[in-house]
Amino acid sequence: MSMDKINGSPLMRSGLLDRFKVDNKEKEGSEKASSLNTDDRPSVIPADRAEISDTAHQLMDLRAAVDVGRSTLESLPDVREDKVAEAKKRMEQGYYNSQVVKDELAGALAKVFGKMDEL
Repeated sequence: MSMDKINGSPLMRSGLLDRFKVDNKEKEGSEKASSLNTDDRPSVIPADRAEISDTAHQLMDLRAAVDVGRSTLESLPDVREDKVAEAKKRMEQGYYNSQVVKDELAGALAKVFGKMDEL
């Protein structure tokens, strides 16, 4: 049974799960009726119920956010022409050969190698 997309499940509609809850009046009535029985059956018949934990609710919200993010990413083009044009312009101007860019790149690589040493 697949549990993904449970937010869209008919089980999450208000009132549907409430049908399966037993309120006190119904319990009292079934207790009185079952106490009249002289069989070996238990005097109270337990009701089935299901609960969704707070963690499960958080996971459902997280899953919904991931689904929104994926659909947004799928709508974006594979190649962003504006970024490619900007990079070509910077290459022609020699921006990537400047000392500022080299220092930034060296700093970023030093952080990556530092993290690798921690492992």
